[in-house]
Order: sequence, then C-alpha cells, then structure tokens
Amino acid sequence: MNAVHLQQLKSDITNTSWTKVASVYRAVAGEKRMTKLGSRQLEQQAHAKGWSLEGRVALVTGAVGGLGKSIVAELRERGADVHGVDIAGEGVFHADLATAAGNRDMIAHVLGKAGRLDILVLNAGCQHVAPLDQFPDEEWIRLRAVMLDGPFFALKAAWPALTKSAGGRVVVTASTASFGGAPHKVAYIAAKHGVLGLVRVAALEGAAQGLTVNAIAPGWMDTGMMRGQLEAQAQTLNMSTDEVIARFHAETPGGRFVDVSEVAATVGFLVSPCASGVNGACVSISG
Repeated sequence: MNAVHLQQLKSDITNTSWTKVASVYRAVAGEKRMTKLGSRQLEQQAHAKGWSLEGRVALVTGAVGGLGKSIVAELRERGADVHGVDIAGEGVFHADLATAAGNRDMIAHVLGKAGRLDILVLNAGCQHVAPLDQFPDEEWIRLRAVMLDGPFFALKAAWPALTKSAGGRVVVTASTASFGGAPHKVAYIAAKHGVLGLVRVAALEGAAQGLTVNAIAPGWMDTGMMRGQLEAQAQTLNMSTDEVIARFHAETPGGRFVDVSEVAATVGFLVSPCASGVNGACVSISG
C-alpha cells in the first residue's frame, strides 16, 4: 500500500469514526434520558402502588365519630372498599361492639357482602370520668368491654380471613394515655393499656402469615368525645371550656390539638403495602 492509499484510508477511518461516535453518543444520550424518565415513572408507579388500597376490603369500627369518619374517608380515597360499623348512625352496619356476638356479626356481615376482609381498624371508644372510689361498676364494665374485650372478639372472629393470604392489616386505636395515667379515667386508662398487650400478642402470632397488627396513640383531638371531656373538666375545675382548652394546648408539644385527618393518614400508612415491615408497634400522633 503506497503513501497515497494509506492517507486516504486514514481519512476514511477518521471521518467514519467521528460519524459513528456522534451517532452512538446521540443514541446513548437519548437512551439515558429515556432510562431516567422510565426510572422516574417506575418510582412514581411504585409509590402509587404502595399508597393504593385498590382491591382491598376494610372494616372500620367507631365509624360514625369524628376520627372514624376521617379514617373511612382516608381509606376510601386510597381505593379501598370500606365498611363502617357503629352502635348507631346512618350509612353503617349496627353492632354492639361490647359483646362477642356483636363482633362476630359485623365480621360475618362484611364477609357476606364483600367475600373477604383485608383490613381491620378497631376504633370504637367511649369515656366516663369519675374518681376511682366513685366510679360506677357498670361504667367500668362498659368501657372495658368496648375498648378491650371488643377488639379481642373482633380479632378472633376476623383471624381466618385476615390470615388467609399475606398482607392482612390490623390497626387498633390506643391513646397517649396508654403510656401513663390520668385522674378520674381509671376504666379508659386501664383499657388503653390493656389493648397494647393484645396488639403485641396478635402481632407475634400473625407475623408468619404476613399479617401486621399495630396501634395508634392519638393525643388530644377536637372530637365529640373530647368535647364532652372538656365540658366535664370545666365543671370540675370551675373554669370555662375555652380556659380548659387553653390549658390542654399548653400541655401539648405543638400547642394545639391533633387534627383527625393527621391520625387517619397514619392509619392509612399502617394498612398500606408501604408498612409491611411495621408490626407490633404503637405510633404516637401527639402534635
């Protein structure tokens, strides 16, 4: 090969190489952009999948109260088929949640209508305020039955459905009172302490079947039950309701009541696929 041919060959190789390099670069850059876009879309899809409760059947007790309504709305917004239960009220199944029969009836009702049960939110509650030595026996029995016996009966009745396949979720409404005491609330405090023991045992026993059981511990919320307590406190302390509210605000970290939507959002997370690794916990929502 003479010098002229060699020079021509070098020129052809150079021109061809730069053309190919430019072409390859454009292709790689485009692929990177597509890959980045695809990764973002996959991330968004994964987030949506973890947030969504599409195809899931949920049961919420205490569904007529302020917090219960908010939990129902949260789970429905996430796509769940939600069945509300309470002692009375419109648009919910009526059951006496203080009894074994009432809890069995509500589980049977949901299974009969939906054919399955994936999420159980045990939120029914009640209150009575009185000094320990004057606390009525019947009120002790009633509060314990609604907030401790009832969740046990509900869990027992729902257990076969919740453990039929992995991914079952249970959330029980405890309270910041579950970690301490408060004067004149002996039955409420005792029930809220006891329900944490129930949650922890159920979490251990259900883990092998992919069931998670957790509790939430809301602080002071502006609900009907809370308003009743504020008025009772105001009478006892000879103060106005506004003065009692100001006192409660001063005792909270954020100086305010927790909104029911904040508590409901926590429930929504705990019953979602995102919370598959959270089990046997009690999450405090105290502002």
